[in-house]
Amino acid sequence: MNNLYFQSTKKTARFFYLLALFILTTSLQSKASWTQTGPEGGSFFIKENNGVLYSTTAIGLYKSTDNGVNWARVSTFTGFTMNDLVFTTNKMIASTNKGIFYSIDSGVNWVSSNQGMQNNDTTGIGSFFINQISNNRLLTSVLSGTYFSDNNGQSWSISTDGAPFNAVCQQGNNIFGLGGTDIYKSSNNGQNWTISSGSGINATDITNMVKIFTINSTLIVGCNSTSAYTSTDNGQNWNIVPTGGLTGNNQGSIYVFNNTIYKKTSTGYFTLNLTTNTWTTNNITQNNNIAILGYYNGRFLGSNPIYLEDVVYSDNNGQTWQNTSGIKCMDVRKISKSNNLYFLGDGAAFLLDTTSLNFSRSSPFGVNFSSNTYSQYTVYDIKKRSNGTIYLATAGGVWKSTNNGASYTQSYNDLPFSTSPGTSNTYTVYDMFISGTFPNDTLFVGTTNGIYFSTNDSQTFTQIASTNGKNMIHFLKHQGILYCAGTGVFKRTSSNNWTQFTTSNNGVSSFAAAGDYLFITANNSPVKYAHVNGLTNFANIITGSGNFAYSVAAYDTLVFYCSNNGVFKLNTTLLGSVNQSNLVQIADNLPYYNNPGNIKQYSFLSAGLAGNKMAIFNGKLWLGTNGMSTFYRSLADFGYDITVGEKAPSNEKIKSSGVVFPNPTQDKLTITDFAQGSQLTIYNSIGQLVAQLSNSQSQTIDISKLEKGIYTYSIINNKQNEISSGKFIKE
Repeated sequence: MNNLYFQSTKKTARFFYLLALFILTTSLQSKASWTQTGPEGGSFFIKENNGVLYSTTAIGLYKSTDNGVNWARVSTFTGFTMNDLVFTTNKMIASTNKGIFYSIDSGVNWVSSNQGMQNNDTTGIGSFFINQISNNRLLTSVLSGTYFSDNNGQSWSISTDGAPFNAVCQQGNNIFGLGGTDIYKSSNNGQNWTISSGSGINATDITNMVKIFTINSTLIVGCNSTSAYTSTDNGQNWNIVPTGGLTGNNQGSIYVFNNTIYKKTSTGYFTLNLTTNTWTTNNITQNNNIAILGYYNGRFLGSNPIYLEDVVYSDNNGQTWQNTSGIKCMDVRKISKSNNLYFLGDGAAFLLDTTSLNFSRSSPFGVNFSSNTYSQYTVYDIKKRSNGTIYLATAGGVWKSTNNGASYTQSYNDLPFSTSPGTSNTYTVYDMFISGTFPNDTLFVGTTNGIYFSTNDSQTFTQIASTNGKNMIHFLKHQGILYCAGTGVFKRTSSNNWTQFTTSNNGVSSFAAAGDYLFITANNSPVKYAHVNGLTNFANIITGSGNFAYSVAAYDTLVFYCSNNGVFKLNTTLLGSVNQSNLVQIADNLPYYNNPGNIKQYSFLSAGLAGNKMAIFNGKLWLGTNGMSTFYRSLADFGYDITVGEKAPSNEKIKSSGVVFPNPTQDKLTITDFAQGSQLTIYNSIGQLVAQLSNSQSQTIDISKLEKGIYTYSIINNKQNEISSGKFIKE
């Protein structure tokens, strides 16, 4: 039986409670414990106001005070995506996928401002743009139509006969808008609308109209095709711009920067001469796919999706581009580790600097794929040999560099043959593992046709016969045994002999291990687990709707997984009897999107053949996202003493400071180190002893009588030695 007593005095109880509550509050505020890092980038637009540049991503607002060279986060968006931004005398007003929001503190905090709009305008796909026109009237379009505001966005009135417009522009006393398959016109600042003439616009282009603007009394309509139209008679008649001079395939609409009309195709940018009505080649980025985002004070700003370096800028009209810093919003295909941690994207690999906790591709281990011969192939993995050789796993076999990444040669002898769309004679390698040290090491590769190995520096490969025909994509060494997962899980039993660990676990998308358990995710199913003895097949940790998992990571007695519903942790001591209440949500401050119905969805897509998007490294849990780069949080959040450091890659424990759950808690607390015969002491936030407990039966104790606050505990064994300590929060 548990014997528990509490010590307190009425005289100090209220003071301690208020102090603990204050500490709890500040602790929970600082519990925004996910930190974003990673390479710069994202999908956004740029607006200028009083010399300050603002840029939005799907999750935040950034600003630059040095003409776009450096960017700093102003605020984080959770639940809505900003589509456009306008500045009034004392407000910033944004159109979003949830209607209109405004800020009076330069974009730090945002308040909904949808008065007068229909309900579906604030729960559906929301506002497409926001414009300030004559007499300071604001115009915006949402699902139900076009609205205007004459009181600085405080309330909105719906226009008469106005459709939900994609874009609007003002020319003289008239406002023009593109809606559906028509051009609309208003002569009273957007209060009433009539369908304007589309005379001269080809029927095939009507549904492709996406941009409308005016330059020097000429209206221009741009289509999502090679077509563009101009009107010099206030929209009565339209003349198609001849496509002569344009080359390459169409890549999008037309743009106006610095009072110049640009058209982007697959071969670069072209400018429109309104006098001759012809397109001429522009010297901006003819070969590197940079997309122009804006122009200010003589500088072009753009994005470079190939090099994954958004934003870039040019001071010489696009002849050369330089990288900016500060915006971090990138797709993560894979987070992987060997002796280093790195991030894999579509065009580059980024190495983690463990001192600054930033990712960089400037070092030899951070590689820019796109400038190399193998850019035609997808790069799935990177490993570094103990002698410095760098290996790349690609859709074109193994590429290696012996000169710190300056150049690479392709190795594919005896690897399986496959054919990918748009390429031929490709040899797909998904993951690699180096066993041993130079010169007596072995390179294992997981491919579309099983596991292969090389003992001669990837010159030739030999197949593991038992894996023939199987898709093998994840290596993992745990408790001295090397595993590979994909179409089933295999383990290396001796030398180069591999046996199938279990059956019926096809389609593994991520793979992790801790303690005596292996964990997998597969095809949007729940996390599955099996004991390392292999006597039982993989079984669901928990079943039911919404419990599917994309990626999994594990450490000590905790397993972590992520899905569109968030990031969860589970104590492995509960395996075999897990229920929904045992899953602890740890998404905390991670940004999310609200779907219709206000359903939170986090942007973690299935790892698939890309690899894990979660990893434990350097005392931290790392998480890769789609469109939001990388995040990490400390293992200290889960009760570990990270000052000791992680003993990677052996998967041994770091020194435990006790594992308690749930944490925070309201009434019950389980301490995994609380063995029978030991004694527990609990102290409040100012060091006063408030409880003692001798354990004779259970690891679970009742703490419902404790005041709210933060507590520390220590466990003493029967030899009077401290065996564990830690903290917990009583809510």
